[in-house]
Amino acid sequence: MTDRKKRVLIVDDDRDYADALKIVLENQGYEVKHADNINEGRVSIKASPPDLIILDVMMEKHTDGFDLCADLKSDQACKMIPILMVTAVTEKTGFKFSPSTDGDYCLADDYVAKPVPVADLLSRVNRLIQSQKSC
Repeated sequence: MTDRKKRVLIVDDDRDYADALKIVLENQGYEVKHADNINEGRVSIKASPPDLIILDVMMEKHTDGFDLCADLKSDQACKMIPILMVTAVTEKTGFKFSPSTDGDYCLADDYVAKPVPVADLLSRVNRLIQSQKSC
């Protein structure tokens, strides 16, 4: 068993938010990469599958996060990677969703609305990484 740092990939087009989140996660001992859009995210996942993906919903298209999440959860090589959806979509659109009520469409393992308190975010990240199943 290796002592490598757990890897987190942030897929979010809000660079300021991603940079702040990266600092918080690195201070907790995670190795963090950032992708500005879902295409960069796909490349990063293929090159080095992360232990967790933190995924925004609305990027170039309003459904980018849902689309990437659905693609990953239907891919045998990626479906075990936990996905935490962190988004302001409800605030911006009024559309309310969650994995518990909209599981057919929102396949994320957890969901939280922005802004999220740092302690809550870290709790969710830690829980999802600890519950990750080995492939």
